[in-house]
Amino acid sequence: MPKKQEKSHAPLQIGLVISYYGSTVSVETADGGIIPCHLRRNQELPVVGDEVEWRPEAGGDNGIVAGILPRRSMLARADARGKMKPIAANIDVLVIVMPPPPAFSVQLVDRYLVASELLNIQAALVVNKVDLMSESDLKVLDELVQPYQGVPYPVILSSIISEKGLNDLDKFLSGRRGVLVGPSGAGKSSLIAALGSEEDVKVGEVAATGAGKHTTTATRLYHLRDGGALIDSPGVRDFNLWPVTGAEVLKGFKEFKQYMSGCRFRDCTHAVEPGCAVQQAVMDGRIHPERFKSYQELLKINKKR
Repeated sequence: MPKKQEKSHAPLQIGLVISYYGSTVSVETADGGIIPCHLRRNQELPVVGDEVEWRPEAGGDNGIVAGILPRRSMLARADARGKMKPIAANIDVLVIVMPPPPAFSVQLVDRYLVASELLNIQAALVVNKVDLMSESDLKVLDELVQPYQGVPYPVILSSIISEKGLNDLDKFLSGRRGVLVGPSGAGKSSLIAALGSEEDVKVGEVAATGAGKHTTTATRLYHLRDGGALIDSPGVRDFNLWPVTGAEVLKGFKEFKQYMSGCRFRDCTHAVEPGCAVQQAVMDGRIHPERFKSYQELLKINKKR
């Protein structure tokens, strides 16, 4: 008969989950070491960024997670069946990384911004690989980012090649824990490497068109040499919010607020009602039509759930 594993009586320790692989997580210990930790059956699953209680297993080099400490924030997305998929925990800032047009997606950016407002964490928009853009492309990009600058959200145009925008991003992240989100090929892993991660970062090859390969297959936390940390998440084609109310969707469109008091109806949803001051602001060019379009689309999705 196989020898029964001895039960560990080691005291509990506090650690940080820096990566997740199925039934095992990598936990950063108090002294900076990394130890693989198993999960107990039927326990709540930790995510990258979680602080956990763990203890060493008897007679081995691994540990076991005993529990998760309370979270101050948790970013998640809904899959096609509406099931929640956690992305990262205990984050201070959300960094939305977009490739240049035509791959730049206003709808995807706006969904992430709604999530950031509901989680009460600051968001920044980073448009990467701008060194590949022509003068005419940059003019198109300027029109796309102007609505976000006016809200205002920090907008950073970046390039790994020319190092453009890297100092601005470094200052934004200083002393804070951020998560990089956005589509595959936007260069998220390259940004982490360029900012000076203390760990090796796997970066995919970049074709002549600037389209990077999808290299991140598992969420991972990296410490930055100048302070702060970044969580790199796998790229997604879409980001679906968890079930939210119409009022919660509205929180993600902060520039609407200054006009809402002028609506004819107190319970105006700013979608189809007559006498809506928000709709009038769109027609007058004071609210960007693409932002209003995103708002309407999110309202429709919410009603279908």
